[in-house]
Amino acid sequence: MSRTTRPEESAAAVRSRRGRRTLTVILILLLLTLALAVNLLVRLITPAGLPGRDADLGGLEWVRSIYGMSDAPEDQLSRAQAAVPDSGGQLWVTDGEQGTIMRFTPDGQFQDSFSGPADAPLLTPSRMAFGPDGLLYVCETTSDAIRVLDRGGNEAGSFNIPEPVSVAVSDDRIVVGAVAGFAILDKQGQPIKIVGSRGKGEQEFDYVHGVAIGEDGSIYVADSFNNRLSAWDGDGNRLWMVRTGKPANGAEMIDGKLTVTDAPDAEEGTESGLQLPLGMTLDSAGRIVVADMFDCTLAVFNAEDGSFVGKYGAEGEDDGEFFYPVSVSYDPGRDWFAVADSINNRVQIVRIPGSSGGAEPVSAVRRALTGPLRACVPPLVLLIVVLAVTLVVRSRRARAAGQKSLNDSSGNSDFDNAVAYTDRESL
Repeated sequence: MSRTTRPEESAAAVRSRRGRRTLTVILILLLLTLALAVNLLVRLITPAGLPGRDADLGGLEWVRSIYGMSDAPEDQLSRAQAAVPDSGGQLWVTDGEQGTIMRFTPDGQFQDSFSGPADAPLLTPSRMAFGPDGLLYVCETTSDAIRVLDRGGNEAGSFNIPEPVSVAVSDDRIVVGAVAGFAILDKQGQPIKIVGSRGKGEQEFDYVHGVAIGEDGSIYVADSFNNRLSAWDGDGNRLWMVRTGKPANGAEMIDGKLTVTDAPDAEEGTESGLQLPLGMTLDSAGRIVVADMFDCTLAVFNAEDGSFVGKYGAEGEDDGEFFYPVSVSYDPGRDWFAVADSINNRVQIVRIPGSSGGAEPVSAVRRALTGPLRACVPPLVLLIVVLAVTLVVRSRRARAAGQKSLNDSSGNSDFDNAVAYTDRESL
């Protein structure tokens, strides 16, 4: 005698099989989509224009170049003066010739631009810095002012200082580099101390194109035309000073290029000699990174004593090479540098060895999520969700089947006992 399946059991089994087939098809499609996305994006992860194999960049790694708002000639950068990241990795770029500030995503996509308030537009903006308060501090050298703007380009205050050419901001300090020295201000723009005067002496300066503030409040200064670096405490007392080469205004023209032929008074010798130190920043390892305009490199120094660490980059117009870089800033979240490559009319994103300060895994994840691979995240998340739903559904069905089997077993036992009891009574 064959056993027949009850109608309700057959319908449930059919629905279960259909559900499993549907989930299997969805999983296969998601896996195929993810594989296709990875295949396409791996091709994009190394953009066209990667430096040639023969290029000697001293260990510098090129990430990408930003040339403007679009590929149209009228949207290209005319003269990039600075490129600084905000706390979210958005990159803000000043174009001194166009008098605008442009905003780009971390992967180089143009977002918007502004020229300041309509009734008081920016005039030749140059170096700038983001403060912990989220405000943008912009140097206007020709106007003897530091303009403070919010992210929409609206005025958030300003203060006057003679010929400002660089700026750095911390929680409680604003440091402004100028032609004749630098000023330490409080967050309201009131002077705490004015350091230096114009000249060549030890307490004199000749264009402070680079300033940076360390986590401990120390102030680092690039004295451009005197070709030296110095460190100061938060009250303006000098900690150390090193001469990094022959004063740049004594450079010579050789084969059409400004060149420093020797650096007899450089403490670290000719290998570390700079030609024209301009922009300055600090990396996550606490090192000083300086853009050397005439040498077309990034030079790294120890913040404790100014000792030389290394140089990275090379002169040229290919991606990964520089032609008169004027400023450099650092994004600690992604462990990369933004360099305003002025004559090449672009901003370059690069990395150099040893800058992460031991945070390589976190930086690598953030870089991956910033770049083209972030397009893989949605299908991956969807795949994880489908897998989770599949596991939950299968678990619930398994529990339901087990409970049904238990109920059926219990019901059959009662029936068998009742039959046995009836039979005994009849006997």
